[in-house]
Amino acid sequence: MRLILFGGPGSGKGTQAAILTTLLGIPHISTGDILRAERAAGTLLGQQAQSYMDRGELVPDQVIVDMVANRLQQPDTAAGWLLDGFPRNGAQAAVFEEMLKSIHQDYDYLLFLDVPAAILQERALNRAKQAVNGQQRSDDTPETILKRLQVYERETLPMIQQYMSHPKFVPIDGTRTIEEVTAAIQARIGEVNRV
Repeated sequence: MRLILFGGPGSGKGTQAAILTTLLGIPHISTGDILRAERAAGTLLGQQAQSYMDRGELVPDQVIVDMVANRLQQPDTAAGWLLDGFPRNGAQAAVFEEMLKSIHQDYDYLLFLDVPAAILQERALNRAKQAVNGQQRSDDTPETILKRLQVYERETLPMIQQYMSHPKFVPIDGTRTIEEVTAAIQARIGEVNRV
C-alpha cells in the first residue's frame, strides 16, 4: 500500500506514520527525517537544508523531489510506502505527480489529519517544550514553530484544498486521541490489519 500523509505541524503525522508503517510493514518516508539525517551526517545536502530548516522554511522543491524519487525506488519500498510531509505545496505536488508517472508508481490514499490551526499551534509549542534525549530540536523553537505554521497555512493548505476533490483523498479528524485517529484511518483504508 502506498500512502501519503498530510497534516500541519503538530497534527500527529509522525505518530500515525509510525503506527501505520508497523501495521502495514512498509517504510515511513519522511522528508524531515531524511533531511535531519543528512544534516547530522554533514553531507552537502544536509548543510544546504540546515539554514532553511532552522528558519522554519521549506527546502527548495527540486532538492526534495529528487531525494524522494530516489527513496521511492529503494528495494524496501516494493510492498509500498508511507510518505510523510511531502508534497508540501502546489509546485511540489505537480512535480511529484509527474515523478510518480516516470517511475511507474501511484499512491492508494491521500490521508489528511485535519486539525484546526489553534490546536496545531498548541500541540507544536508543547512539543517544543519537551526535550528529546535532553536536547531540543534546533527547528523546534517557538519562533520556528510559528513560522512553520504560517508556511503550512500559506503553502500547504491550498494544495490540500486542491486534493480534497481527488477520489483518493481521505480526511481524518486529527483532534481525537491517537487510538481514535488510528481506528478512523483503519476504517477508511480497510486494508490495515487491526491491532
